[in-house]
Amino acid sequence: MPPILMHINYFEHGYNLATLFDKAIHYGYDGVELRGNRGELSTEEYIAEVATEIQRTNITHVTMACPTNLNNPDPAEREAAVAKSADLLRRAAAIGVRVFNTMAGPMLNPDYPYTDFHKQGSGYADWQQWQWAVDGYRDLCRVAEELDVILAFETHNGYIHDLAKPTAELLRRIDSPAIGANLDMGNIVLNGDGESADDAVDILGDKIYYLHLKNMFKISGQPGFIPCPLSDGCIDNRSWMRRMRQIGYKGLICLEAPRQGDRDQFARQDIEYFRGLLADICWQD
Repeated sequence: MPPILMHINYFEHGYNLATLFDKAIHYGYDGVELRGNRGELSTEEYIAEVATEIQRTNITHVTMACPTNLNNPDPAEREAAVAKSADLLRRAAAIGVRVFNTMAGPMLNPDYPYTDFHKQGSGYADWQQWQWAVDGYRDLCRVAEELDVILAFETHNGYIHDLAKPTAELLRRIDSPAIGANLDMGNIVLNGDGESADDAVDILGDKIYYLHLKNMFKISGQPGFIPCPLSDGCIDNRSWMRRMRQIGYKGLICLEAPRQGDRDQFARQDIEYFRGLLADICWQD
């Protein structure tokens, strides 16, 4: 089976980093995804804390967020954002982190509510904002190539890379093997212009470097959404994972729990469901 990671949002608020690593082991996850920072710690201090947990638990599959806010008209601010991310890449790569979930900065339309997702992100960005993202990530990708690590744009509402089509276009313009997509259908299904899982896979193809899985309840004819267990909701994970297996996906898969309630129950419930799903579709390699 592909390695299955626990996102930090299972055990984030009110828990320390050691607890996250211990819970991942206890419930049978293969690794964890972390934020790109922790509280008031410096990057050096934070990476040292992560290194301690990797050594203590022998968990080898660790991914990390690496947001780079390039939606700023000030060139010096954009340059500083790239430099900060490059420093994180170098320090994290030195302790064995190879995959980074990345975002190019929020692009929010003040004339619409945030939940009008199709009016945000790629539905709002102008040509200049596209160029800022392309230029910044070309610089950052040179660092990633040097370190032999990969970046993956999460398909996340409110960003240029919110849907499969604009993400594919952004990747085409950056043109680096070091960057691909983190396909998150739990975000795409909330966007009025969102693609189906089949279409998203067709659009992104072999540029899918990482996967996020979560699920949502959507009420027919009504606005809004409710995060729910991975096995419930409107996303057919079985069909989607069968498709990923068919295209030969070999990367990591991270489960998320962006909802309130019993964290241990979520961790147990989601991994049991997902491992059973992979066994059902015979995804053993």
